[in-house]
Amino acid sequence: MSTGSLEPARQEASQGRILVVDDDGEMRALLAEVLREAGYDVKEAANGAEALIRLRAESFAAIVLDKNMPGLTGLDLLPGMRVICPETPVVLITAFGDVATYVDAVEKGAFAYLFKPFRMEELLQALRQ
Repeated sequence: MSTGSLEPARQEASQGRILVVDDDGEMRALLAEVLREAGYDVKEAANGAEALIRLRAESFAAIVLDKNMPGLTGLDLLPGMRVICPETPVVLITAFGDVATYVDAVEKGAFAYLFKPFRMEELLQALRQ
Protein backbone atom coordinates (compact mmCIF):
# COMPACT_ATOMS: atom_id res chain seq x y z
CA MET A 1 0.00 0.00 0.00
CA SER A 2 1.35 3.39 -0.91
CA THR A 3 1.91 5.78 1.97
CA GLY A 4 2.23 8.95 -0.12
CA SER A 5 -1.30 10.11 0.64
CA LEU A 6 -0.87 9.23 4.31
CA GLU A 7 2.13 11.50 4.92
CA PRO A 8 0.13 14.38 6.49
CA ALA A 9 -1.60 11.91 8.80
CA ARG A 10 1.76 10.38 9.73
CA GLN A 11 3.13 13.77 10.69
CA GLU A 12 0.10 14.58 12.84
CA ALA A 13 -0.23 11.16 14.47
CA SER A 14 2.70 11.66 16.85
CA GLN A 15 2.55 7.98 17.72
CA GLY A 16 -0.88 8.11 19.35
CA ARG A 17 -2.11 4.70 20.43
CA ILE A 18 -5.32 3.55 18.73
CA LEU A 19 -7.46 0.56 19.70
CA VAL A 20 -9.20 -1.11 16.74
CA VAL A 21 -12.15 -3.30 17.77
CA ASP A 22 -13.72 -5.40 15.03
CA ASP A 23 -14.78 -9.06 14.94
CA ASP A 24 -13.97 -9.26 11.21
CA GLY A 25 -10.29 -10.23 11.19
CA GLU A 26 -9.66 -8.98 7.65
CA MET A 27 -11.23 -5.59 8.32
CA ARG A 28 -9.41 -5.28 11.65
CA ALA A 29 -6.09 -6.11 9.96
CA LEU A 30 -6.73 -3.61 7.14
CA LEU A 31 -7.63 -0.82 9.57
CA ALA A 32 -4.59 -1.61 11.71
CA GLU A 33 -2.27 -1.60 8.68
CA VAL A 34 -3.54 1.76 7.41
CA LEU A 35 -3.30 3.32 10.86
CA ARG A 36 0.22 1.97 11.39
CA GLU A 37 1.27 3.36 8.01
CA ALA A 38 -0.12 6.70 9.18
CA GLY A 39 2.17 6.53 12.21
CA TYR A 40 -0.17 5.32 14.91
CA ASP A 41 0.66 2.66 17.49
CA VAL A 42 -2.22 0.23 16.96
CA LYS A 43 -3.58 -2.42 19.29
CA GLU A 44 -6.36 -4.76 18.24
CA ALA A 45 -9.32 -6.47 19.88
CA ALA A 46 -11.48 -9.10 18.21
CA ASN A 47 -14.55 -8.60 20.39
CA GLY A 48 -16.12 -6.44 23.08
CA ALA A 49 -14.82 -8.41 26.05
CA GLU A 50 -11.25 -8.22 24.74
CA ALA A 51 -11.66 -4.49 24.14
CA LEU A 52 -12.74 -3.88 27.74
CA ILE A 53 -9.73 -5.83 29.04
CA ARG A 54 -7.37 -3.74 26.89
CA LEU A 55 -9.05 -0.49 27.94
CA ARG A 56 -8.58 -1.35 31.61
CA ALA A 57 -4.89 -2.14 31.04
CA GLU A 58 -3.80 0.60 28.62
CA SER A 59 -4.68 4.14 27.64
CA PHE A 60 -5.52 5.07 24.06
CA ALA A 61 -5.66 8.30 22.09
CA ALA A 62 -8.75 7.01 20.23
CA ILE A 63 -10.82 3.90 19.61
CA VAL A 64 -12.12 2.62 16.26
CA LEU A 65 -15.12 0.45 17.09
CA ASP A 66 -17.30 -1.74 14.88
CA LYS A 67 -20.99 -1.38 15.67
CA ASN A 68 -22.08 -4.91 14.72
CA MET A 69 -20.27 -7.66 16.59
CA PRO A 70 -21.54 -10.85 18.21
CA GLY A 71 -21.96 -10.63 21.96
CA LEU A 72 -21.23 -7.08 23.06
CA THR A 73 -21.97 -4.79 20.13
CA GLY A 74 -20.28 -1.46 19.64
CA LEU A 75 -23.39 0.28 20.97
CA ASP A 76 -23.35 -2.01 24.02
CA LEU A 77 -19.71 -1.13 24.66
CA LEU A 78 -19.97 2.65 24.42
CA PRO A 79 -21.39 3.31 27.93
CA GLY A 80 -18.71 1.13 29.56
CA MET A 81 -16.00 2.77 27.50
CA ARG A 82 -17.22 6.18 28.66
CA VAL A 83 -16.77 5.02 32.27
CA ILE A 84 -13.29 3.52 31.73
CA CYS A 85 -11.94 6.26 29.45
CA PRO A 86 -14.38 9.19 29.36
CA GLU A 87 -12.12 11.51 27.35
CA THR A 88 -11.08 9.00 24.66
CA PRO A 89 -12.80 9.68 21.32
CA VAL A 90 -14.60 6.71 19.76
CA VAL A 91 -15.11 6.40 16.00
CA LEU A 92 -17.97 3.96 15.41
CA ILE A 93 -17.94 2.16 12.05
CA THR A 94 -20.81 0.19 10.56
CA ALA A 95 -22.12 -1.34 7.38
CA PHE A 96 -25.66 -1.08 8.72
CA GLY A 97 -26.92 2.18 10.12
CA ASP A 98 -29.71 4.66 10.14
CA VAL A 99 -30.47 8.02 11.68
CA ALA A 100 -31.87 6.53 14.91
CA THR A 101 -28.73 4.41 15.37
CA TYR A 102 -26.53 7.41 14.67
CA VAL A 103 -28.36 9.47 17.31
CA ASP A 104 -28.13 6.58 19.79
CA ALA A 105 -24.38 6.23 19.15
CA VAL A 106 -23.74 9.94 19.65
CA GLU A 107 -25.84 10.00 22.82
CA LYS A 108 -23.81 7.06 24.15
CA GLY A 109 -20.56 8.87 23.45
CA ALA A 110 -19.41 8.18 19.89
CA PHE A 111 -17.30 11.04 18.54
CA ALA A 112 -17.73 10.09 14.86
CA TYR A 113 -19.82 7.61 12.90
CA LEU A 114 -18.60 6.18 9.58
CA PHE A 115 -20.61 4.01 7.20
CA LYS A 116 -18.83 1.14 5.42
CA PRO A 117 -17.50 1.26 2.85
CA PHE A 118 -15.66 4.43 3.75
CA ARG A 119 -12.45 5.87 2.39
CA MET A 120 -9.52 5.40 4.76
CA GLU A 121 -8.88 9.13 4.50
CA GLU A 122 -12.28 9.67 6.17
CA LEU A 123 -11.15 7.57 9.13
CA LEU A 124 -7.81 9.36 9.34
CA GLN A 125 -9.60 12.71 9.21
CA ALA A 126 -11.93 11.69 12.05
CA LEU A 127 -8.92 10.63 14.13
CA ARG A 128 -7.07 13.89 13.44
CA GLN A 129 -10.07 15.85 14.70
